[in-house]
Formats: sequence, structure tokens, C-alpha cells
Amino acid sequence: MFRDLDEVERAERLQDADCARIEVAVDAAERAIAALEARQPGPNERHKELSAIRDRTILATRDVRHNILNRANKAKQTERWMVQKWLSEVNDGRIRKELTADLQKMSTKGLLDYLRYLIEFNELARIQSVNAVFAARPDNARYAAAFEKMMGQFTLSKCGVLGARIARIYWSAESIDAKIVQLLLAHTRIKRLSAPASQPLALTAPVIAGNGCPRLPCERPGAC
Repeated sequence: MFRDLDEVERAERLQDADCARIEVAVDAAERAIAALEARQPGPNERHKELSAIRDRTILATRDVRHNILNRANKAKQTERWMVQKWLSEVNDGRIRKELTADLQKMSTKGLLDYLRYLIEFNELARIQSVNAVFAARPDNARYAAAFEKMMGQFTLSKCGVLGARIARIYWSAESIDAKIVQLLLAHTRIKRLSAPASQPLALTAPVIAGNGCPRLPCERPGAC
């Protein structure tokens, strides 16, 4: 988890730099594949060259991608901490008690839809109530990813520049991973097209006090 705003800013800069390195490597691989196809080599040579391009790209990006994913994991951990911190600070016992009985009658999928509605209208105390009821449901695993995503995005949206930076760190990791996957899938499709029909191929901002955003653990100087 990130400890303070300075660490988030530093991680964002490093994430941008590493993602740019991956993009350069992917672009180089795509140009190499295009040049190979322009030569129209035979099936065996094409397969050998494509495999070499793929392996070089994976090797060149392995360590950089590892660093990107580590920062993304820290960003997600920080987001989860902020969600829990925010939920613990939103405390309206009256509303929570009034809503509990009605929420218990709602399906787990209904809770997810209701959460989306409450987020749209910024109903903080009611969101806390829905979260508590959802957490106690025995069948919540089916909807947990979507629920967590909505809660995380909502919490970060309350945190201005800081929230945007944390979100950008892990979304950039997902984006760059998608580019790598797309490159490998293109490699697989080309292999399949070049293979004989009888030879199937296996898929080888600073937080402003009072804005509702939880502070990071060491945001205040000397706090840790």
C-alpha cells in the first residue's frame, strides 16, 4: 500500500515511464512481424521467426512488466484501504437501522443495482448500509468483483487528484497488459493462418481536509 501522496506521485511517474517502454517494445515487435509477412516466407521460417519475435519481446518486457504490476497491486491495496476507511467514517446509525430491514428483503443482485443508484445520487450513509448487508450475504462472491469495482471507483472519485492518480496507476497496467495480449494473439492468428489445413495449431492531488476522502496513513508529516 502507498504510504503518502509523494509515494503515489512517484509511482505514477515511474508507471508512465515503464508503460512507455512496453509500448516501444510492442511497436517494434509489430513492425518486425509486418516486415516478416511482407517477405512472404515459407511456413517453417514464418513460425520460427514469429516465435523469435515473441520470445524477444517477452524477455525484453518481463522485468518492466513485473514493476508495472507491483505498482498496480499497491494502488489496488491503497484503494481497498481507502474504501474501508471511508466506510468506517460514514456513520449514520439512524439511516442504517431504518434501511436494514428493507435491504434484507432485496436480492444480492438487487443490492448491486441499488448501490449503482445510490452512487449516482451520492447517498453516503445508504451506501454504507448496502455495503454491510452485501458483505453478510452468503452468495455475494458472484457479484463481489463488480461491487468492489463500483465502491473503489466511487471512493477514488471523492478524492480529487489523489484518487485519479491511484486509479491511473492500475488502469495503465491493465491497458499495457491488453496490448501485450493483443500482440501474442496476433502472433497466434498468423501461425494458424500459415499452417497447413491438416495441421491444427494449439494456442501456445493532495487531499483537502473535510472533502470526504480518507487520508493515507502517513499523509501528515511525522505521523509514521
